[in-house]
Amino acid sequence: MKKIQFTILCLVLFVSFTYSQDVRFTKSHDVRNDYNPNLVVPPYVYYPPSYDNALLYSNVNISNNSAPQNEPSVKISRKNPNRVVAAWRDFRIGSNPAIRRVGYSYSTDAGATWSASLLLDSTLLGGGLLRNSDASVTVDTAGNFYITTIGLNNSNGNDVLAIYKSTDGGMTFPTGQVLASGQGEDKEMVTTDLTPGSPFRNNIYISWSRLNNAADIRVIRSTNAGATWLTPVTVGTAGTNGQGSDITVGANGEVYVIWTNYNNQYFSKSTDGGATFSTPTSIANGPSANIPWGQTGNVTFPSIAADVSGGSRNGYVYVTWCDGRNDAGDIFFTRSTDHGSTWSTALRINNDAVGNGKVQAWPWIAVNDSGKIAIVFFDTRNTPNNTTIEAWLARSNDGGLTFTNEVMSSQQSPTATPNTDVRYGDYIGVDFWGNKVVPVWTDERAGGFDMDIYTAVIDITTGIQPVAGNVPAKFELMQNYPNPFNPTTNINFSIPKKSNVTLSVFDITGKEVANLISGDYEAGEHTISWDASSVSSGVYFYKLTTTDGFNETRKMILIK
Repeated sequence: MKKIQFTILCLVLFVSFTYSQDVRFTKSHDVRNDYNPNLVVPPYVYYPPSYDNALLYSNVNISNNSAPQNEPSVKISRKNPNRVVAAWRDFRIGSNPAIRRVGYSYSTDAGATWSASLLLDSTLLGGGLLRNSDASVTVDTAGNFYITTIGLNNSNGNDVLAIYKSTDGGMTFPTGQVLASGQGEDKEMVTTDLTPGSPFRNNIYISWSRLNNAADIRVIRSTNAGATWLTPVTVGTAGTNGQGSDITVGANGEVYVIWTNYNNQYFSKSTDGGATFSTPTSIANGPSANIPWGQTGNVTFPSIAADVSGGSRNGYVYVTWCDGRNDAGDIFFTRSTDHGSTWSTALRINNDAVGNGKVQAWPWIAVNDSGKIAIVFFDTRNTPNNTTIEAWLARSNDGGLTFTNEVMSSQQSPTATPNTDVRYGDYIGVDFWGNKVVPVWTDERAGGFDMDIYTAVIDITTGIQPVAGNVPAKFELMQNYPNPFNPTTNINFSIPKKSNVTLSVFDITGKEVANLISGDYEAGEHTISWDASSVSSGVYFYKLTTTDGFNETRKMILIK
């Protein structure tokens, strides 16, 4: 009996010691404040990102323009995943009075660097439509990119649904056409059927709100790469009307649409390629949240994605949204394992304290070709007030049963706006393919009204990219976090110069159970994630070695 008690005591002491190592080796890093002293509004106070993410993702300014840009959308090419296009609402022509246009940029290295941003040519639409707004991006299997917009006249009226097409990987969009007009078209989202084996493969679908008709939801489709478009179909009608629709395609070519009327999240589906849709059903409900930076104070749109990976969760459908059931805004998630017939109980995915008065809002979701889920959202949990925000990432590797939370922003952002016509927008975006997550969000870290579209460089095979300009003084292997863990944990290491690095995991007998990395890494601070789902509970050791002679081993505990 005494021997058993002694063994338990040793285990408790070991866990306590290991936890203390987590605290000691968790670091925060100074980030340069990019405030421009020539801007009208004084600089805000800088607060570092959360200790929940000990290292920072490299952030990239995509739009890189001193005028306001907001409401971004992004898509990764499935033909060439290094090719990415982002688009957004852009006020570089004028913000007071507001002149709405749509800007865009493309990347040829999976979102690490971006081309100089340009504006879509609004004159291609004709009919005096010299402005546009509300960008959404999709791509087909040939690698052609499409940007949908709401076309406007010089009085910001006439509100038509339009689409632009690029056949050169997003470098230019030389063609544009009007698809629907005259009834207050608003807030469109676009998707393409990219599902292998689907009878409707390469169909393009657009959902949008028709505000002049009780804000009903419509869907229009093209079966020939956007050359022609079929008659729009009504999806949401009186009693289920709303706004902020999102659209995706399922594993058998089903078309799924989600939208909100601010208290209910409505869902409808089509099994015939978008020709007809089911009667809308409310799959979630809760009071609208107060979003201090939102366009009307409580606008937060839902987002939908489907698993078409061919894996064990092929055909699952996922929805995320924000509501105020806990007083402040929280991000919720539900899933359907039967093609939208039934839905799981709502899961709160932001992991800060419930009812703490902090706001999470504007979630957007994507699923990669391995069935992994990424959700981006704005969050105020670490900021001094609910008008200062950070961009966060929630990820799930188990079909949405559990989520991790990470801050993506390397610097916090205020949400000041020059007038009610510019505002901060209504949504942000993300795409996820292979090992690359490409988020896009509105960011005002430069101060004033200098909203830009930012991304973070995220590769889930190598974890967090090194922080620019932050070169460590020495080689160092930190304690993993969390510890104990189940089933994923993060391992941080620092290298002062480019080195060939190997990081491996061993069980208590010395047998190697995982080789996490092996190759050249740039100088900097790195994080590697280990998913231990395939091994049993116990004590493990992780070892970092470099060709420069550094060698260090640490312990960690997996408890399932």
